[in-house]
Amino acid sequence: MGCMEWWQLAVLAAAAMVMAIFSGIAGGGGGFVMTPLLIFCGLSPAQAVSTGKFSGLAVTLGALSGMRSIHGSLSKRRVTPVMVLAFVVGLLAPFVIRSLDSEVYRVTLGIILLFMIPVLWVKKVGQRAYTPKGWQKYVGTGLLTVALFLQGIFSGGLGTLVTVVLMSLLGMTATEANVTKRWSQLILNVTIIIGVLFSGLIVWYILLVLVPATLVGGFVGGKIAVKKGNKFVLDTMIILMLISAIFLICGFNL
Repeated sequence: MGCMEWWQLAVLAAAAMVMAIFSGIAGGGGGFVMTPLLIFCGLSPAQAVSTGKFSGLAVTLGALSGMRSIHGSLSKRRVTPVMVLAFVVGLLAPFVIRSLDSEVYRVTLGIILLFMIPVLWVKKVGQRAYTPKGWQKYVGTGLLTVALFLQGIFSGGLGTLVTVVLMSLLGMTATEANVTKRWSQLILNVTIIIGVLFSGLIVWYILLVLVPATLVGGFVGGKIAVKKGNKFVLDTMIILMLISAIFLICGFNL
């Protein structure tokens, strides 16, 4: 691909800032817009995912910094296994990312977006913590592995699915799931970045725009998450996911 026009970089910077704020509040979902946007701007799916891992890492660091006041309330016994699982998944994901087919990826991601919309729409879990039953732990661990793998291959937007599993099956509150997901994403993205670092898939000049915008946006979103909650942001994210899904499935480009 050639270099982007200045207006495309400006759109990316603005979108990255807004999506990082939303993602910082909701515990995920920014990749649902950023990855398709990078594809619309001319990157291949593999380039979009690989490059987007850096912005995802910046969002994570910013959000964790913004939510540092609640880190002490988390149980290391519950967070550590998720981080270990994220590391293992991160070792495998780069092999799949390198072989992504453009058309298949676009349609698959669009379909995943559409299926995720009702999950977010009806989500009522996360109000209070509970001790999961034995079957919930086993099913939750299996689904968490799948969710982390999908997140690693496709985009950080599927981190929303990780958050849903942590709340609905593993007994975490929304805040606990948000921070736990962030720690797992930190491990996952760093591992994947190492795996694709010399693959030629990373568009470095775009990172000069994406990383500062997502780092600041993630910090602001994390701060808001501590104070406000995420219902409004999730409703907005559903609309953006629907728009992205339509564009991906129909094959529109900027």
